[in-house]
Formats: sequence, C-alpha cells, structure tokens
Amino acid sequence: MPLKPDYYAFSARFGHRYNLRALHTYDDDEFGFPGWDGDVGYDSGEDSTQSSSGSGSPLSTSRLAERDFDAFPLRVALLDLPIEIIEYIAACMRHSVPVLDAASRYIDDRYSDFADTRFSLSAYSKTCSKLRPIVERVLYRDIQLDFTGWKGRKHTQWPAASLDLLLRTLRKRPQLGRHVHAAALDYQLSTESQALEDGLEEFLKLTPNLKTLYLWQCPLALWNFTPPKITTFATTYAPGIIHSALNHFPKLENLYLRDCSVMSFPLDLPRHNLKSVRLDSNHHHAVSHFSRALTLCSKTVEHLDIRFIGGLLHQSPEFAPKIDHVPPAPGTNLRSLRLDNISVFSNLDSAYTQLLQSLTMLEYLHVSHHSCFSAGAFTVLPPRLRRLTVSDYYSCWESGPTKPHERNRLFMTCFGSCFMFSPLKISQLVVSPGGDDDDESFKLLFEMAALEKIRYDKVDESTAFIEVFFVHRQDPLQPERD
Repeated sequence: MPLKPDYYAFSARFGHRYNLRALHTYDDDEFGFPGWDGDVGYDSGEDSTQSSSGSGSPLSTSRLAERDFDAFPLRVALLDLPIEIIEYIAACMRHSVPVLDAASRYIDDRYSDFADTRFSLSAYSKTCSKLRPIVERVLYRDIQLDFTGWKGRKHTQWPAASLDLLLRTLRKRPQLGRHVHAAALDYQLSTESQALEDGLEEFLKLTPNLKTLYLWQCPLALWNFTPPKITTFATTYAPGIIHSALNHFPKLENLYLRDCSVMSFPLDLPRHNLKSVRLDSNHHHAVSHFSRALTLCSKTVEHLDIRFIGGLLHQSPEFAPKIDHVPPAPGTNLRSLRLDNISVFSNLDSAYTQLLQSLTMLEYLHVSHHSCFSAGAFTVLPPRLRRLTVSDYYSCWESGPTKPHERNRLFMTCFGSCFMFSPLKISQLVVSPGGDDDDESFKLLFEMAALEKIRYDKVDESTAFIEVFFVHRQDPLQPERD
C-alpha cells in the first residue's frame, strides 16, 4: 500500500525555507482535526522523528502521516499554500502574450486575454472568502472595458466588461483600482462624447497604478489627463498623436500605432525613452515610411516592428530605386528589427537594402510574408547581424508554380543559394516545418547547407520558420538557438 504524503511536514519545511507565510494555519484548530496540537515544527537537516533543539519535544509529523490524508477537506490543501503560490495559480489561468502582440490583437479585432479568462477567474475568486482578495489581484490586473455599456456594440465572441459596473464597484471598493495595471478600452468616438469623457476621467483617477493602455479610438480628452505610470500605449493612428503620447507619457517605453499615415508622420520628435515600437501601415510610400520610422528610433529604441497591412491579399510594396545619399540611421542603438509583408531581399537594387545596411548595430532581423530571396541577399545584411529569422515564407507573389509544395521548394532553393555568397560566417541553420509535411523541401535545404559545411538542425514547433545564425570573429562562442 503506498504511503500517504506527509503533507504538513512538507508545508512547514517549505514555509521555513522560503520564508513564506501560509494563508491558513492550524493553531486555532479551525476545522477541529482530532488530536491536533499545533506543535509541528521544522528542524533543518534532522530526522522528523527526533527532538527539535529548542523545545525538546518530538515533532508530530509521524503521527500526522498516519492519518487518512484523503479524509481532509480539499480546500484545506489549497488554503495552506503560501499566498504567492495561490496567486501564481490564478495568473496561470491567463495567457502570457508579448505586450506589442497583445496590443495588435486588441486594436485589430478588439480581443484581449481578459475577455477569455475573466469568467473563470471570477468564479475562482468566489469559491472562498480567503481566496477572494488574492485572486482579485489577478482578475483586475488586466481588464477590457466597453464604454457604451452593455447596450452598445459588443463583440459577440469576446464581450468586454461594462465601464458603468466597474466604476460602481471601484467607488465601493477603491482598493481594487490599485490592482489595475493594464486596460483595453473600447472607446468609440460619438456625438455623446461628454459622458464617455467623464467616464474615462473617473476611470483614470481610480486606477493610479495603470501602466498599459490600449484605446480602440483615441479621444482628444485623453490628453487632459496625465497618468503618471503609463509605459505601454496602443491606439489607431491620428495626426499629432505621436507628439501627444511622448509629451504626456514621460515613462512610455512601448508604442503601437495602427493605420499610420506617412504623410503626417513627424520628423521632429520630443525626447523620449521608447524601447519598442510597432507601426502598421498600408503599402503607399513604403520606403518613406521605413525611413521615417527610423527617425522615431533614437538611442533608446532597441526593437522596431514595421508591418504593411494586406498580408496575402496584396502584393508586396513596389521596389524603389537606390538613392544617391543615405543619411546615417538615427537608430544607433537598434538591435532588433521585424519587417512584415515587405520583400526586402527579393530585389537588391532598392532603397530598402540601403536602409538595412545603414543599421550598423542591428543584431536580430525577422522577415515574414516574404517572397523568394535573391541569391546575393546575404551580401546586403547588416554587418553585425547575429540571427536572421524567416517565417510565413510560402507566400510567393511572383509568377511561377501554383502548388504549395512547388512554391515551397522554389523558396528553399532560392534561400539555400544565399549560403555560398554570404560574406558573414554562418554557424548554424535551424528549421521548423510547423504543420508542413513536405520533407523533400527541407532535405534540399539541408543538402545545400552541408555543402557549405553549415551545421543544421530540425525542430518540431507549432509554427514554421527558418533561422540562420551568424558568428563574428570577436565572438568568443558561436551563437546557439535559444
């Protein structure tokens, strides 16, 4: 017969080792366990049946182990866990998404993690009065609000919470407002704007620790308030919004703007502390958009994400001829760049490659929805690049094979031909097929890597991608995939 777990000895040792206080203790014998004396102690490094050094009385764990563990109420096992672990269990019910990706999902489709998990977390918080304040810290940490109430236009699959109901709750329990760190607001510009602006003002006053703010539409009234702790801001682009955001949010580090218009994109910007920037735009004036986006990258910006809206429904931006003089890129500290739906390596005689080569500090480059690479694509890579990632590479717009496997093999052939012309030393090739079963395409790529004596690996992950790692002479070790 298997031994019953010595649960209480484990709990005592855990709390002593990590200096954590259990949510429930048994000193008051609340549940009336027979024979419980509340004298269980912790004696580091000694057998639990021996006497403790302070009291001289034997530990009670041997007697506890003989009890029927299954007879104890299940809630006791949960309540006896440290507060930090219970909060971590609640946090695991939410989905962890990178902040700019979460911003994009909300601005594009008004989807947030809150809409998926709030009902489960709310039910979890109501199971026990002692669990409620712990779980509520997670429940209110990241919220989504509908500013027009339950009668407004709501997303049928991911309904937001009601602003009116939340404000009523925060008026009664203002301490809950301190738990709100992120908010996605379904603010709709309308003629009845005064009531919405009043609600926005009250909400911002009741949430002093708000750090992340997503606005489906950004009202001018927002700039009448200055939330002091905002570090992430996302909304639909409007003229003048960049200046306003940088001036009103002095601690801003992450910025996401959708539907950017390059014609109104400012060139003179106030000083800022941005770390990550994502800009979604259409294909018009793509080179100018790319160039002006770099002006936003002062010495503080480390990651820039530029995506041209359209995906597979539109061809990639037209290639612009090289220009006579390319000014030094202002993004001197830019380390990571993501380019989506812009085939920068299909035509090397373009201004795109000039802009890339001017990024002398760039180390990580990710291109997606890219057509076939030119054979000399690796000759125009930034000089300090360490990793190149390619995803969604099946979308070849040029005329040619129409079957998916044929297009895939064409892409692999073009990509593999880049190895032999690369001026940068390639240390490793990593390929993830995703859900693709065309092994012949990947075998072809591996054979071309073997000819250049490049180590290659195949990994099984949910998404398809290709990663190429480069090594430089000053590197003490060759880079490995994380």
